[in-house]
Amino acid sequence: MSPQKEPLYHSLHPLHSLSRTSCLDYDILLCDVCGQELIFDTCHRCEPCKFVVCSKCVMAEKAQKDAATALKEELVIKFVHDGHNPQHTLTIQSRPAAFHCNACNTKKEDMFYQCDQCDFWIHKACTSLLETIDLPYLHHHKLDLVFSLPEKFYNYKYKCELCDKRIMQTDWTYHCSNCRYFIHIKCVPNSDQPSTQRLEVNVEEEATDSNILHLPMSHALTDPLKLLHSNNDPTTPGGGGDDNEQLEISHWSHDHLLFLTDVPQGDKINMPDIGCSTDPIMVCHICVRPLSIPYYSCKHDGCSFTLHKYCAELSRTLEHPLHPDHLLELVKQNYASLCYFCDKRCNTFMFQCKTCSFCIDVNCAFLPKIIKHKFHKQHPLVQRIGRLWKQCITCERRIIAGHYSCDACNVRLDWQCALRSPRLLPHRYCKGHEIPLTYPPIEDHPDDFYCEICEEDMYPKLPLYYCGKCKNSFHMHCLSREYKYENYVLEGTLSIPDHNHPLTYVRRKKVPKEVCFGCNGDINGLLFLECRSGNCPYCLCLECLPSGKRP
Repeated sequence: MSPQKEPLYHSLHPLHSLSRTSCLDYDILLCDVCGQELIFDTCHRCEPCKFVVCSKCVMAEKAQKDAATALKEELVIKFVHDGHNPQHTLTIQSRPAAFHCNACNTKKEDMFYQCDQCDFWIHKACTSLLETIDLPYLHHHKLDLVFSLPEKFYNYKYKCELCDKRIMQTDWTYHCSNCRYFIHIKCVPNSDQPSTQRLEVNVEEEATDSNILHLPMSHALTDPLKLLHSNNDPTTPGGGGDDNEQLEISHWSHDHLLFLTDVPQGDKINMPDIGCSTDPIMVCHICVRPLSIPYYSCKHDGCSFTLHKYCAELSRTLEHPLHPDHLLELVKQNYASLCYFCDKRCNTFMFQCKTCSFCIDVNCAFLPKIIKHKFHKQHPLVQRIGRLWKQCITCERRIIAGHYSCDACNVRLDWQCALRSPRLLPHRYCKGHEIPLTYPPIEDHPDDFYCEICEEDMYPKLPLYYCGKCKNSFHMHCLSREYKYENYVLEGTLSIPDHNHPLTYVRRKKVPKEVCFGCNGDINGLLFLECRSGNCPYCLCLECLPSGKRP
């Protein structure tokens, strides 16, 4: 004898049982639960009350009752979770509620567990997170679940790679320890499709405007006038060539005639592409950069005045977007003035405003107004000026002068990081190879980074120069030195109390590299002081001079 089926009841019609019937027996039937018209379906009906339920709503009612039964069984179970105090038990609550979850830090309505001993609440879904996830479109290593920030990462601020918010010590995250890669559990996208948030994808696009400079370059941008001249732009100083070159000129800034040199003359001019030499480097007195062909020079005895041809042809006045209200005038100085863009002093030529105190050195005046940079691939960066309480995104130092910014993303890039950090740089600690500019994360480097120059710990989430062969690390601003006196022209000698012999101002490059006896920094190609007494190797950068002896 087959077991008798229990009568079917529905929560919306609890007093009478429902009988199964065919919809074909009636003209029109509508489900009283979902409102759908029933034609070729079976349904359950209470004939006296004319209450009708479709088969789908019956199944949904049954599933809801089964879940309620399971929940009642779960209510008697005390649950201990690894993400909470092991001495405390969690109990599931019988109804969903909207609250702030201690695991994902979000507020949404869901079934939840509540701690029996303290004020700890957690979504039911958060109690069953996977211990390891694989998101290859985000990161090339698997990510492990942790219920708090590991203590070894307390020394720096780490941010979620998707929402860019700081990882707090109590945050539940998925992370890769070796790469220092963190994602909030609430930010983890669906595993079947890439997230639409900030992903590690290459969005670098070739600019349609060929005049936009793409950085970083293979070399530091220290000579913008030479770059403009090399592009052969007829609208720039010295660009496009000149069939009627003047062999001698009288320049407004100098008392003697200047004579053109348009072919190399031995090794007297040490340009960067000629190679290292022990001969001094001659510089243009306007831009204070190494001479290159063609240039003008003074032949008067004892006079070392020299000018690039394109510098000699600079206009005496300039309209500049960083100071649009007034015209700037090129002046020759008898003293040193502070450039408003690079925050360095220059003792030769400057563009100055006669109405106010604005000054900008010749090189900064011709820097690119818009750039594209690998540090911020999404948008071009626009040249700006001014002291900000904002940090540079690459070095996290406060911006005190010129910078490049993306206002849409509120991103600022210090001019030194933007223009003076090339893709590769040499250092004597890594002989025989150059050191690449590297972007985090650096694979399989779980140890902290330590700058070999300043001997300080390094924040591993910032770009750095890192040699994988020698395992040497360098701050960007340490390896690409920020020299205060790069825009100075000084001649003659100077005596200091720390050395017995007079020191001579000189610029030179030679092998092995020149190193300052004071700071041990690389001064190759920079203006420094050297001792020429016998075989004395003493040399000193101007930044290491006693305070009373500095220019």
